[in-house]
Parts: sequence; C-alpha cells; structure tokens
Amino acid sequence: MRFGLRARVALAFGLLSFVIAGAVSGATYSVARWYLLNQREDSAITRAVLDSRSVDASLAADLAPVTALEQVPSVGTSQPMIQVQGVWYTSGVTVPPASLPASLLSIAAKDGGAQQRTTIGDEQYLLVAIQLDTSVYVEVFPLRDLDLVLTIGGWLLLIQTLFAGIIGIFIGRYTFARIIRPLLRLGAGARRIASGEFSTRIQLTRDPDLDPIAASFNGMAESVQSRIKREQRFSANVSHELRSPLTAVVGTAELLERNLDDLPEREQRLIGTLHTQTARMSQMLLDLLEISRIGNDDPLLKETVSVTTLCLDAIHVRGLPEDLIHVEDDGDHLITTDTRRFERIVGNLIDNANRHGQGVTAIRIARISDSDPEHIVVAVEDAGPGIPVDEVPKLFEPFTRGEDAKETSGAGLGLAIAIEQAHLLDVELRVESVDPHGARFVMEIPVAVEPEDVNE
Repeated sequence: MRFGLRARVALAFGLLSFVIAGAVSGATYSVARWYLLNQREDSAITRAVLDSRSVDASLAADLAPVTALEQVPSVGTSQPMIQVQGVWYTSGVTVPPASLPASLLSIAAKDGGAQQRTTIGDEQYLLVAIQLDTSVYVEVFPLRDLDLVLTIGGWLLLIQTLFAGIIGIFIGRYTFARIIRPLLRLGAGARRIASGEFSTRIQLTRDPDLDPIAASFNGMAESVQSRIKREQRFSANVSHELRSPLTAVVGTAELLERNLDDLPEREQRLIGTLHTQTARMSQMLLDLLEISRIGNDDPLLKETVSVTTLCLDAIHVRGLPEDLIHVEDDGDHLITTDTRRFERIVGNLIDNANRHGQGVTAIRIARISDSDPEHIVVAVEDAGPGIPVDEVPKLFEPFTRGEDAKETSGAGLGLAIAIEQAHLLDVELRVESVDPHGARFVMEIPVAVEPEDVNE
C-alpha cells in the first residue's frame, strides 16, 4: 500500500514526535527512578542507624532481643532483625533471616555497615545491615510502594509518548496543509490554463519563498496568453485576407461546374476536384475564423432554452429527420446557455458523425440519474467503425483526423471547435463509447438554475 505525500508527512511528524517524546520520557523515568531510589536508600540508612542504636541500648539494659526489636519505632513499615551470638531474632516473618544475602553480612562485618537492593520471592527489598559490638542489626525495607509509583509513572509516560505521536500526526497534517495550499493553488491554476482559461493568475501572498514561484507562474501564464492571442490574431488576419480571393475562386469553380457539359471528361474531373477542394478550403477558413474568435472579443449571450429545441434546430438545418432525437425521460429539459455556441457544438458532432461515422443513428437526451438532478446529457451516436483507443487522447486537437478519416473531407477542426465551445459553456464533452460498432459523443450540461422563472 502506497501512501500519499500528505500521509507520509503526517506519519513522519508522528514518528518524530513519538521518538522525541519516548526519549524524553525514558530519560525522565530513569532520572526519577534513580532519584527516588536514592532518596529511599538515604532515608532507610538513616532510619536503620537510629533503630540500631535503640536496639543496642535496649540490649545493654538486659532486655530480650525480641522485646528490643518490638520497641523499634519503624516496626510495621520495615522489618528489623538482629543476630546475637549466632542466633537470629526478628519481629516478623516477612523476610526470613535465612534469605539474607551472605555478601550483605560479610560487608557489614568488614566495614561496619552495608546496604543492598535485592529480590526475595517476587518482592523488591532494601536491606540495611549495621555491625554492633556483639551483634549484627538488619532492617528490611519493602520497596512495593516505590515500585507502584514507578510503574504508574512509567505507564503515564508511555501514554504521554503515544499521545505525543498522535498529536504529531495531526500537526504534520496541519503543517502539510499550510505548506501545500499555495502549491495546490498553482496546480489549480495550471489546470485552468490547460482547460483554456489563459487569464488565470495566482494571487501573491507576501511569502518570500512562495511569491517568486507564483510570480514565475503568472509570468508564464502571461506569456502563454500573449502568444495565443498573437496566434489568434495571425490566424484571423490570414483567414480574413484569404477569404475574399478564395470566395472568388469558389464562385469561379461553381460557374465552371455549371457548364461542364461543354468540356472534355478530363477537364470535368479537374473542375470537380477544384470545386471540392476550394469548398473545403473555404470551410477551413470559416473554422479558423471561429477558433480565433473563441474567448477573444466574443462575449457569451446566455438565455434559458429547451435543449430539445436546440437539437431540433441543429438537425433541421441539416435536413435530418426529427425521429433521430430520443428524449428518454419526461420533461422539457431547460438549460442556460449561448444558443449559437451550443448549436455549433451539436452541429459539429452531427457533421462529424455524418462525415466519419456513417451517419447519425440517434441523439439521446436524458438526465444523468436521480442522484444528480443538476445535469443532463446529450449523446450523439453514429454507426461508424468506432475510434481506436490510441486516437482518443488527441481526438479534440486541431487538424487531427483518424486513420479511417484520411480520405474524407474536412480539416479536422470540427471537434476542436466543439471542445473549445464546450469549455466556454461549462459543458463536459467526451467520447463515452469507442467500440467497433460506433462512437458515442456525450455532452454533460448543467440544467437551468431557476427553470420555474423562465417565461414561456
């Protein structure tokens, strides 16, 4: 499973926070344990020294060893015991004398005293041994309460470490969102430019690190827009300058074609070819002029109309039967659009189907689904050989024609004009079916915002 950049940054923050918190918690636990154990050891030694003096005084007063031990003030919180003439006496049986480490007694006999932490059974104890004149005094201090405190503290530090890791993940996500937000704006701007919105610019944020990137992006967008405008002006100027002489050539070709009967067969074929190619060039110039006007001093004139009516107008102009249109659900689907541009899209799709797809078989109008009542689709279907999958990505590029369309008329501008007009009208245009039994061009169109306010 591959994680996205956002997840990786969040996990990195979480892991770093966990490691840092773990190191701090481990150090805190170690220092606290060392401090508490040393404090307990110091207090135990002090307590044992005082208790040994009390027991030694009682023995000097000829009290029995057990009686002397019972008078120790700390009895109950510790267990005192004493060895007199090789015999052990104790005030309790929690820790039997036989379980005492031999090293403790030997060090005490040599140095006068000794202390040692040890485990007897399942419990931790601190043993303090003090060598008296004629006896050895030992006091046993349980460490159960200290172990409990350290255990609780350890668990709290562990929970704190885990919590720090979780907090680190959220901090990582938040930090990433703050850092990536300007880059997302750049990406959104790039997508808008790619879709034809060349006036897109990125707002500067006074960030010394990101503003140079945004400025470079805006400069690129400005350069692209200027270049496209120059190309559009050039195309429009060339098309305009060629239109008049080409119109004269087309007129001459038509005149010659009306008088073919007086000419030899070879000249008739040449004049027919001349008329076909000049007509094609004339249509190409008209298409180039339209492309140059798209988005350039050609405002949108929107009105709310019936999409069925617009499709009927498109087929009437081309002399096609009305039964090609199939409205697949009830209702008159109203859209708010520029009618001229919309009819041009539908018309170009119909022309493309007639030219390359062996004719239109159906124009279907329907809502997408009950779950999406805000869009309808208009699908133009043909009976052609279909479109190869490898040709689909470049299908809407200018001057692009498929291999099966090389021998047909047309310059490959119809679909390019359709996709550009679709972008302006906020219409999604795509090829939905490319199987061998025909192509299906689909327009996804937003419905009218407030159709109830439309005047009939």
